[in-house]
Amino acid sequence: MNAIKACLWFMVMLSISLAETLNLILFHNDTTSAAAFKILQENQSLFSYDQYSATNIEEVSSLLDSLEDPKILIDLANDVVNHYYLSQLCEKQKTIHLIVEDNLDYLADWTFSGSSSRAHYLEALKNLFGYFNWSQGIIFNSNQNSYIKDYLLNFSKDFKSVIIEPNSNIIDIVGRIAVPLGSTMYYIFGDEVDSSAIQEALIEKNLDAIGNGIILGKESYFDAIIDGSLIISEIGQESAISKEIYISNAILQIISIIDASLSSIDSSYQVKKALEKSCFNHFCQNTFSLVNFQKELRTIVGNFTSSSISISQKIFFPGNTTTPPVSEKKTLPISINAGTTNYGQASFATLPIYARGTSMAIKMINEGLGIIENFKMSLFVYDCGATFYDSTYGYNCFLKDIDKFGLGAVSSYTSGVTMGSLKTFKLLNISVPIVGAVTSSSALNSTSVYPWFSRAQVSDSNLASQMPNLLKALGWQSFAVLYQNETWGTSSYLALKEVADDAGLTIVYTAVIPPGLNRDGIGNYSYVLQGILDSNARLVVEFMYDDLLGYTLEKFYDLGARNGDLIFFSAISAALIDIGAKNDTYRYKRLAIGCPMLVFQSPVWMGTLGKSIYNNLKNDYQTTPSDLSCNFFDSAFLIANALDFMINRGQDYTDGYKLNYTIRNIKITGCSGTLAISQGSNDREMDSMSIDSNQIINNNLVVYHIGLYSPYSTQYLSISQPFYYDNQNTTIKPSDLRNQNGNCPFPDSEIRTFYDGRYLVFGICFSIALVTSIITFYIWKRWWNVKIEDMKAKEEISLQDFIVGATIAIEFFQFSSMGPDYGSINSFLSGIGETLSLDLGNFVKLSNGVFWAICDVILALSMAWIILCITVFYRLDEKYNHVFIFRTLGQLADYLMPILGNLCFIPFVSVLLDVFVCDESIGNHFTDSFLSKDCYQFCWKGDHVIYAILSGIAILTYEPLAVFCRPLWQEFQSVLHVKTLPLFLMAKTIIQITLIVMNKTVKRAEAATHGFLFLLVLLIYVIFIFKNKPYNYPRFSWWQGVSIIGVIWLGLMTTIDILVKSKSFPWIALVIGGWVIIVSVGVYVQKKKYPSLLFRKKGKDTSTLFKFAFQFGNSSKLRAKELNKFSTSKVMPSTLTVNN
Repeated sequence: MNAIKACLWFMVMLSISLAETLNLILFHNDTTSAAAFKILQENQSLFSYDQYSATNIEEVSSLLDSLEDPKILIDLANDVVNHYYLSQLCEKQKTIHLIVEDNLDYLADWTFSGSSSRAHYLEALKNLFGYFNWSQGIIFNSNQNSYIKDYLLNFSKDFKSVIIEPNSNIIDIVGRIAVPLGSTMYYIFGDEVDSSAIQEALIEKNLDAIGNGIILGKESYFDAIIDGSLIISEIGQESAISKEIYISNAILQIISIIDASLSSIDSSYQVKKALEKSCFNHFCQNTFSLVNFQKELRTIVGNFTSSSISISQKIFFPGNTTTPPVSEKKTLPISINAGTTNYGQASFATLPIYARGTSMAIKMINEGLGIIENFKMSLFVYDCGATFYDSTYGYNCFLKDIDKFGLGAVSSYTSGVTMGSLKTFKLLNISVPIVGAVTSSSALNSTSVYPWFSRAQVSDSNLASQMPNLLKALGWQSFAVLYQNETWGTSSYLALKEVADDAGLTIVYTAVIPPGLNRDGIGNYSYVLQGILDSNARLVVEFMYDDLLGYTLEKFYDLGARNGDLIFFSAISAALIDIGAKNDTYRYKRLAIGCPMLVFQSPVWMGTLGKSIYNNLKNDYQTTPSDLSCNFFDSAFLIANALDFMINRGQDYTDGYKLNYTIRNIKITGCSGTLAISQGSNDREMDSMSIDSNQIINNNLVVYHIGLYSPYSTQYLSISQPFYYDNQNTTIKPSDLRNQNGNCPFPDSEIRTFYDGRYLVFGICFSIALVTSIITFYIWKRWWNVKIEDMKAKEEISLQDFIVGATIAIEFFQFSSMGPDYGSINSFLSGIGETLSLDLGNFVKLSNGVFWAICDVILALSMAWIILCITVFYRLDEKYNHVFIFRTLGQLADYLMPILGNLCFIPFVSVLLDVFVCDESIGNHFTDSFLSKDCYQFCWKGDHVIYAILSGIAILTYEPLAVFCRPLWQEFQSVLHVKTLPLFLMAKTIIQITLIVMNKTVKRAEAATHGFLFLLVLLIYVIFIFKNKPYNYPRFSWWQGVSIIGVIWLGLMTTIDILVKSKSFPWIALVIGGWVIIVSVGVYVQKKKYPSLLFRKKGKDTSTLFKFAFQFGNSSKLRAKELNKFSTSKVMPSTLTVNN
C-alpha cells in the first residue's frame, strides 16, 4: 500500500509546473525596519521574487495600483497608525498584508502576522509554567506589556510584579524588592525593559546562584547573559539577537509557508488560502521553543504550545544544575557517592546511571509522595571512589566536602567503597548514616563493625542460601555450579552448597575461574567450561559479574553448546549479558546460550510506586532503567521516610544517631517492595524475592517477571508467567541432564565454528568473484564496448520499456536484500526485500534433502541454459528446423533465455555457492566439517566433492553466458526504445556477484564489517552510475542512481542499528524519512532536468504489447537478421556469423 501511495504521489509531482513570481512590496520607515529591509534584500530565498521598496503610505498605494497580481505587502514597521492605513489599503486591493506585531489578538481578513497572537502566547506561558510548577516569582515588565503581568497574576497569587520605567535604577529596585522577597524565580518581559541591566542586577545580588531560575520572554531575550537562563522564543527565532533579525526571520518564515504550500501561484487569493491553512486565525506562529543559555551558547531543549510541551534535552539552570527551581520549602539535604573516579584505576561511567534512582527519589518526594510535605529534599553528589576505594584519596575527598554530606548518605553499590567510606567517616567524625544497595561482603552485616550502615538490598550470601530451596520448588534436583574465585563468588557458592546438601540436591560439577578475565583470557579456561558440558548438566548456577558472564557464554558457544543445551540460574540481571558484546557475532553467541536465563534477585519496580518510578526514569532519560536504580531509589527513600517519621513526632531529625536508629527500626514500601532492616544485623530482611527471565523479541533482549519467592510466607512460591526453556518458547521442563538426541547425527555440543573451512569458503567465493570479474571485463572489451545514443524525440512507450523501468524498482529490493539484515528495523520491509530478491532460500527452507533437490534442479537448468545458448549462437534451430528437438529448443530460447540468464542470476549463483559453505565442524579436519544447509552431509568427501565440482563448473559456464546475453536481449527487441549501456550491465554483474559472495562469507562472520563493505561497494556503484549514465533515457539513468542511494541509506541505518543495538522504531522512522527526502529530491531534480520522452496512446491494444514481453526475439527470422547484423560489427564474434 505504501508503494502504491508513493507511485501516486510521484505521478502527481510530475504534473506540477513552476510557479509564477510574486511581487513583494517592502514597507519600512524607521531605523529598525530599514535594517530588517536590508537583511531581506540580501536574503537569497527572495531573489526569485520581484521586490519593491516603499517608505510611506503614498508609495505603497501607488505600487499596489501599478503591480500585477499576485502581490504581497510586507510591513516591516511596527507602527500602529501605519498598520491601520496599510491594512485598509490591502483590504481594498485584495492584497496580502504581512506584519510582525506581536501584541494583537485580531487581524483583518487580508492581514497575516509572523508572530503569535497575544492570547496564544499567554496560554502557552501558562502551559509552560504549569509543566515546571512555576507558580511564584517576580515579573519584570514594562507598561507596554502589562497584559502579561495581569494574566500571570490572575494565574497565581504568588507572582509579584515589578514595573520597570525608563531610566529606572534597576540595581536599587532588585536590591529593595527582589532580595527580601526571597523568590527563586525571575521573569523578564517587555519591549522597553532593559533585560541586560536586569540580569546584571540579578548577578550582582547573587540571585543567579543554584536554586534560582531566570526566564526571558520572547520580547526580551536578545541579550541573554546569565548561564542557565531559559529563553522563550518563537520557532525559528532562537538565534535572533536583535529586533531587526527577529522581524526579517518572521517574514522569511511566512514566505517559506507560501513556497511550501503552493505548486503554482496565479493570484493573491491562492496565497491567502495557503496562509489561512497554515496560520491559526492569521497568526503564523503557534509554537514556541524553549532555549537554554549556557556558556554563551543557545541550546534548544524543547518546544511548547498552549496545549502541549516536549522537553528533548536536559535543561541546565543557574549553578549548572538540572533540577528546576519549583519550591521555596525548607531543604533537607542528603548526599550520594555517584561519581566515576577510581583513583589509580579506570573510571567507572555506569555508577551515575545507576544512581539516577536516588535522583528520582528526591524528585518524586519533592513533587509529592505524601512524606515531608512541608519540606523539600536536595541531593549533593560526591565523587570519592566509584567502584575502587583509595584511603588517602578518599580521606582528602571527604575532607574537602565535609560540610556537604547532609543528614544521610547513599553509598556506592560496591562493598569496598562502602566499607572505605564508613571508615573515613569515622576518622573525620562525620555522624551521618549511610544506606546502600550493596549486596556483596557479609562483613557489612556486622552492626558492631559498621554501626552507621544499613543495606537496602538483600546480601548475596543470604540470596544464595535461598537458591536451592527455590530450585527444589521448581522441580530441579541436579545442577552444575560456575563461580568466579573472589569473595563474592566464593561466599555465595559456600552458602549455596551448604543448603543444597541439606536439601538433598546434587551438584554434578563445580567449575571455578579467576575474576577479571577478558575475552582472550577466558580461552585459557576452556577445559573448565568443557567439564560442565561433559557433565551433561543442563542447569548451571553461576556467580559471575556481567562482563565475565558474557565472555563465558561466548566460549560455551565456541565449545559447541547451543540454545537450550544450558540454562543458567543467576543472581544478576538477565539484561547484563547484552552489555559489552561489541558486535553481532559476540551478541549472537551470548543470546544463543544465555537466553533464556533464570534470575533470582531482590524484587524491583514493585507495585504502583515501582511502576511509576520505572516509567519516570524511562521518560526522563529516554532509556530502559537499570534494576539497580530501583535499589538506589529505596536507599534515599528509606532515609526520607525516617526523616518524615521524626518530623511528625517532633524529634530532632538533625541528630545523626537518632536518625540512624530510626532507619533501622521502620518498615516502608518502596520501589522493591517491603523494606526493613533485620534486627541485630545491617542486612535487609528477606520478605520476598523476584524470579525473572529473559527472552529475545525482534532481536531485542527483553527481561520479564515470572513470579515471587517468599521463603517465610505460607504461599512461598507465586508464579504469574511461564518460563521458556529455549528460544522456541518451550514451557515443558526438560530433564536435569541433557540428552544426546537432536536433528543432526551428532550432539549439538560437538558443533563448533571451523575456521579453516571458513577461510576456504572465503577463498573459493572470492576466486569465483575474481574470475567472473575478469571474464566480464573481457566480454565487454571484446564484444560489448559500444556506446548508445540518447533519446532525442518522444516515443510511444512499449511493454519492454515498462520492463526496463520496473527492473530499477525490483533491483532496489534485490540490492537491499543483499545488504545487512534489516528484519530488526522492520519485518514488513524485510519481507518485501526477501521476496523480490528471488533468493530461493527466502521461500523454502533449504536444509537437508530439500537443498539437494533444489541444487539438482539448478544444475539441470544450468545445463539447459548452456544448451539453449549453443542452439541460439550456432542457429541449430534454423539449420535443423526439420528436427523436432532443435525446433523446440529454438522456440524455448525465445522465452526462457531472458528468465534464466537475468532473472535467475541471483538465486542460481546463491544456491550453487551454498555448496561450498562448510564452516561448522565436529572435528579439526576438513572432512569433519558439514554443509551449513545439511548437517547430514559432511564436506570434501564422497558426494560433496562431486557436487562441488559440478557447482564450480556450472558457475563458471553459466555466468559468462549470462553476462554476454544480458545486452544481447535488448538488440532483439524491435519496439524497445530505452536502451541500456552494455558497460553498465557488465558493471552490474560484477557488483551483484560481489554482493552475493559477501553474503556467503563476510556476513556470516562479521555483520558490522559486512555492512561497511556493502556501503563501500554501493558507493562505488552509484558513482559509476552517475558518471556513465546507464540508459539512453536520462530520466531512467537518474532514477537508477537515486534508487541505489536509497539502498545505501537503508544499509547505513541497518549498519548503525547493528552497532548500537537500538530499538527498531527510531530506525524505521529514519529510514522512511530518509527515503521521503531522497524521493522528493529525485522528483524535484527530474522536473528541473529530465523531461519525459515516453508517452502512451489511449486505446492501445495491450495484446500487442505483451507479444514481446519475455521473448528473446520476435521470431527465428528476426533473430537470424540480428545475428547477421552483429556478425559484421565489433559486438559479435566471428564464430556467431550466420550463413544464409
